[in-house]
Amino acid sequence: MEKPLSLSLLYTGGIDGDLDMLPRLYTFLDTLKKRAGEPCLLLDMGWACADDVWHCRETGGRSVLLALDGMGYDAANASDLLDPAGREKFAGQVSLGLVAEERDWRFAPAPADGQEIVATLRPRDEKAGLQIVLEPGGVLSVAGNVLRLGPLSKGQVGEARLDLGAEPRLRWSWIHSLPPSTPPNASIAGLVEFVMAEARLLARKR
Repeated sequence: MEKPLSLSLLYTGGIDGDLDMLPRLYTFLDTLKKRAGEPCLLLDMGWACADDVWHCRETGGRSVLLALDGMGYDAANASDLLDPAGREKFAGQVSLGLVAEERDWRFAPAPADGQEIVATLRPRDEKAGLQIVLEPGGVLSVAGNVLRLGPLSKGQVGEARLDLGAEPRLRWSWIHSLPPSTPPNASIAGLVEFVMAEARLLARKR
């Protein structure tokens, strides 16, 4: 009997504009991703920026999304950042998939024959192999071909392993907390400095 294809997910949420955390978070995610193996998707459920954080205000929420793009995230819930026209323009500047009411993201190439994986806010594609809802629900669960993720706090990383088939099946899930002793990644620290410098430049131009 053919072994079903497995898919790993790592996901975050509620970063709330905390750019200083991201170099350490990247180190932790890199460790988890290497352990998970391929294919592994890296997703963010939203609330990446906050109105009371200055660089979020100056960039319209793009600051953290730029950092997530540089960290190798596949897709993020951007429904609370920018307007549809702004998201459309910003999508052309990053590799990160921006998910909102009007935008789904598809994992390409599909990891199994004819089986799509879609990140969405509203499940609507019954032909997709797996639809991942990038808004936190009550608990992580799979119903039919729809995966709903559970809520996380800042500094937490959700991990899930699924078998893909006619109906996706959740094998196990776990919530990790970012260890306080995690060292920062130098490249991501440099990226954060660049993002902050761009935000300061925008502020001076106002």
